[in-house]
Amino acid sequence: MTGNISKLIRSSVCISYLPSMGCLLERLFMIYSKKIFLVIYLTLLVAISQNVWSQKVRMVTTDWEPYYASTLESGGVVAELVRAAFLRGGHETSLSWYPWIRAMKMAQYGSADVVMGAYYSSERAEIYNFSEPIFSVDVGLIALKSLGIDRYDGLRSLESYTIGLMRGWVYTEEFDTADFLKKQILVNQVFAVRMLFAKRVDIVAASILVFKREAKLLAHRNDQDIVVLSPLLDSKPLYLMFSKAIPNSLELVKSFNEGMASIRTDGTFQEILDKHGF
Repeated sequence: MTGNISKLIRSSVCISYLPSMGCLLERLFMIYSKKIFLVIYLTLLVAISQNVWSQKVRMVTTDWEPYYASTLESGGVVAELVRAAFLRGGHETSLSWYPWIRAMKMAQYGSADVVMGAYYSSERAEIYNFSEPIFSVDVGLIALKSLGIDRYDGLRSLESYTIGLMRGWVYTEEFDTADFLKKQILVNQVFAVRMLFAKRVDIVAASILVFKREAKLLAHRNDQDIVVLSPLLDSKPLYLMFSKAIPNSLELVKSFNEGMASIRTDGTFQEILDKHGF
């Protein structure tokens, strides 16, 4: 269609003027029409590129005090660190709160871009792209002092106890694959606190600070009644998990990692830690 229009215009130009003038105008028309097309093409390309790189990153996670939660200032220390790192790359962010399993499913199928605050596992790496580590969390086994133990000598020494653990979590490879342990799956850390104090489980595997925070929020509970068994299971780094279902997943990972390196270098990272008391 556009080709026919061009021929029609060139024909009318040649008919309206002397042949020599018509040929000159025809050449000028062809030159400038190509330039106009190139300008339009480059403008669209830049607009599309800017849209990709300045996209609002849709983040999802669950409440996990004291590291991040809808009830904490700015969403908590991890949320503020992550936002600052993304902003260095020119990305605004949104953060929504869901049950943990749902948040992971949303990112898996592309209705969210990022799961904020996750442990690494090889199984998860098949589904998501991982950032560089952003934070470290002490994970261990917690019991009531009345149980009468404060340490353990290998996981085999815990075979006689019922251990509560959170659904959808990963701990350590050794612990996760220890089928000889009596494990009871719990829906969340609030339920874990209640189950331990009610003596429905003997031990809970959890983030130490998260468990203590939840115990403190339950006014009738006292974290002085609990003991963290030695040794810790792990000091586990937290990551962002990026959806592989979005087209620019790896570019977002790269942008975030560079932003995180930047805020570590210029002191912003430590300022945010200090602000939140870490």
